[in-house]
Amino acid sequence: MEERAAKSDDGVALPLLVAPGLDAFRHGFTTRAGGVSRAPFDSLNLGGKWGDRPDDVYENYRRLLAVAGVRRMYRVSQVHGVRVVRVGRGDALDEMAATPADGLCTDEPGLGVAVHVADCTPILLACPRTGAVAALHAGWRGTAAGMAKAGVATMVTHFGCHPHELRAALGPCIGACCCEVGPEVVAAFVAADAQARDNGSVVSGPAKEHIDLRRVQALELIAMGLAPDHIDASRDCTRCDPRGRFFSFRGAGGKTGQAVGFVVAGNPG
Repeated sequence: MEERAAKSDDGVALPLLVAPGLDAFRHGFTTRAGGVSRAPFDSLNLGGKWGDRPDDVYENYRRLLAVAGVRRMYRVSQVHGVRVVRVGRGDALDEMAATPADGLCTDEPGLGVAVHVADCTPILLACPRTGAVAALHAGWRGTAAGMAKAGVATMVTHFGCHPHELRAALGPCIGACCCEVGPEVVAAFVAADAQARDNGSVVSGPAKEHIDLRRVQALELIAMGLAPDHIDASRDCTRCDPRGRFFSFRGAGGKTGQAVGFVVAGNPG
């Protein structure tokens, strides 16, 4: 994963984390930098939660759209599940934004899809042959329930993608270093994978056990047929990043902004 300065035709510049494996697609994971929101949402808050000024969020999204080079970026009402919805230009933005789901997919060239995060993992999928893409939101509930698997299955079902040709990017999220959880959460991961403690998905901590969300997601993607070298995973932890680049729900005690992971469908290869 690399941090690059993305710039739009009208001069807007935003730092984005990008995955080299998805270079054929416009995509990225935003940081806190480049927006107009005031503390504690400073500055590129792209979420409407927790009290930021709507006008500031609107301007931040305008900047993101300019950098992404799209007029429309579809989102959903995230509910910590595994539902992935297909979107097209005929769908109304506001209706889709009110749809309970945690993932979006499309194969319409130039159409963007995005998910909001502030510790959860943003997962992007792309198929170079068909141009289809998906953006997935996976917190601990969605990860334990198999969101990565649901995303791959959706790409196969809707667009005829083959898992081995898919590219995946796992963006910044709370790392295993900071993702301390209670026994009920550990039980959910062990129930989903009896080898969770052996394969590094559940790790010991000084007080409680910790979950490595990206490890779980990567293992699931591989089990679904993705090549390991087609998975680009950030190593950044949103809670303890030494440069303070990311929004963190845990780190801020619940009042913070949100970043997005986005990807734009391309032309079939």
